[in-house]
This record gives sequence, C-alpha cells and structure tokens, in this order.
Amino acid sequence: MVFDRILPTHGDPVEGWGGIGYAVAAASATLPADWGVRVVARIGADLFGDAERLLSGMPRCELRLTSVPEPNNCVELHYRDAERRTEVLSGGVSGWSGSDLAEALTGCDAVLLNFISGHELDLAELHVLHDRLSARIYADVHSLFLGVEPDGTRSPRTLDDWGAWFSCFDIVQMNEDEFALLRASPGGPDTLEDILEAGPRIVAVTRGSQGATVAARADGRILVQDVTLLRPRSGDPTGCGDIWGAVMYGRLLAGTGEVRAVEAANRVAAASLDHHGVEGLVDRLADVPLDGGGGAFLDSTTEVAL
Repeated sequence: MVFDRILPTHGDPVEGWGGIGYAVAAASATLPADWGVRVVARIGADLFGDAERLLSGMPRCELRLTSVPEPNNCVELHYRDAERRTEVLSGGVSGWSGSDLAEALTGCDAVLLNFISGHELDLAELHVLHDRLSARIYADVHSLFLGVEPDGTRSPRTLDDWGAWFSCFDIVQMNEDEFALLRASPGGPDTLEDILEAGPRIVAVTRGSQGATVAARADGRILVQDVTLLRPRSGDPTGCGDIWGAVMYGRLLAGTGEVRAVEAANRVAAASLDHHGVEGLVDRLADVPLDGGGGAFLDSTTEVAL
C-alpha cells in the first residue's frame, strides 16, 4: 500500500491511497460474483488504521495485513503530461520473506504480485515464494524498473538477472517504457517472444491511451497482437496500470481469451480516468461492461495456457 500526493499538470494537488488499493478495488468490482479477494500487504504503523478502514469497506475482501514499525510508503507524483510523471518516494516499509508471504497466500488459487515500491521481495525471496506456491502468479513489474536516489526521487533503471525474475511468473505486465528498460538490461530480450522463452506464458505491454500489446504461447504457438483502446479518454491516469492488471488477470482466470481480456482491461482502466483516488472506486468500476465483443486470440481460451 502506498499513500499518494498527486501534482497534476493542471489543478490542485490530490492526496489519497494508491498502489494496490486500485488493484483491489478493480478486482472487487469485476471478478465473478462467487470469487473472493485476499489482500496481503505490509503497512506502516503510522497509516495502518486508515488502510484497514479503506480495504475493509471493499466488498468480498479478506484482509491479511501486517503492521510494521517503519513509516508507510508515500509517493509524490509530479505529472509532466497526461501520461508521464516523476516520482519521489518516502517511508520505508520492509520487504517480505518468501516463506512468510507464501504462508499468507496459502489456499489462494491465483496471486497478483504488484511491485509498488520495488523492494517487496528480492530475487532470492521471490524464488522461495515460487517454490512454495502452487498458485499461478501474475506480476506487474512496474517498480522493479525504478531505483531510488538519496533524496527519494525514483529514477528508471534496467533489471539485472531479468530472466531469473521472470522465470517465476506465469504472466507479466509492464508498460512500454519498462519494456525499453528491459531490452536495455544485461542480456535483455529483443522481443516479446524472447520474454516468453524465459518462462511466462503471457506477457502484456500497456501503452497508455493507445491500448496494449499482448503475446502468448500455447500448444507450440506464439501469437502477438496489438489491442487498441477504441475510445481514448483524458483524465487522471494514476492507478490505471494497477486497475488494468487486476481486470486482465481476472478475465484470464475466468476463461476469457487474451484479446477480450485486454479489451476489458482497457475499457475498465479508461473508465477510471474520471475518478480520483481509491475511495468510491469500486462503485465506479462495477458498472463498466466487461464484454464488448472482439476476437478470442487463441481458439482455446487462456486457461489452457496457464
């Protein structure tokens, strides 16, 4: 969990919960009715009560929250334009051990691992988690590509040992800037197909108002397709990637083909642009239609690829 202070290109600053709050709200609003959401997070003691209040107000959420003595992570987001920003991180919630996180996730059928700070898990602990879990893992690797300067400014960085990281994930999500950093990493991949060779079955690259590109392998085939956002909109893009990932994964787990899953994720993330923050987001997203038609991508739907 992270607390945001957003400095938009126009208008007054906005403060509120961000990070996995967006993902939890999107999952709560869009997953099949008989599914549940377990929220597993380490939260600073200074903001623990407020985070617990926020999450306990979301439908069908079971909370497994751990209070830690460090100040909670806070990020100041300075938007340079409608989609690009600089970030300054303060606070210092410590990371998980793989065994503790695996215990907290016992019984889950699927895990969405969202790297918000970038130090939730180091590589060794990720492999401990992977070895202990039978659940499939979807990873939004966003902040693995952000280093932190002494003043808290988060700066882009490449990812050492990227293949060892990605070998633990069934599905990987990143944006196009992060894909460029991945390609520039030591021994980095040239193409999405190269990423799939490292272990994931599906990789998605989000492209803001332009939609996303998805690649998948199944039955010896690798297919890559751009999925355009049909009606680009303007608004507050904070949290769109977190929302996108929760919807994408939920649709895949429900048996939707890759293209339709991306279309649903595009549609719900775009609908969030006119809503600031996490408060009230479940109600806003619950009315967004998930099925807008479109192609199936793989004839046999995604569950066979996981």
